[in-house]
Amino acid sequence: MVEIKKKVLEGEKSVVVVESDEDIVTRRTSLFLAVGSFVLSLFFLSQNITGHAVLNFEKSSANWVGGILFILAIIGFLVYVQKKKK
Repeated sequence: MVEIKKKVLEGEKSVVVVESDEDIVTRRTSLFLAVGSFVLSLFFLSQNITGHAVLNFEKSSANWVGGILFILAIIGFLVYVQKKKK
């Protein structure tokens, strides 16, 4: 499947920019992972929600996991935006 990304008119010529299947999959996967990481990071950063029930983490361990997931979410959003611009 090829998706038309944008159609640009240049004088008398019309240029169609298409997006390959690989770009579509990469973009959607990065968005899915970014959103999932963000939600999980909020889950682990808030001790009121999880308490110590999730894997018996201590507060500092849960904060580390939440921080790493938050960083992964930011990276995923950056990859998504970069692929969207191309």
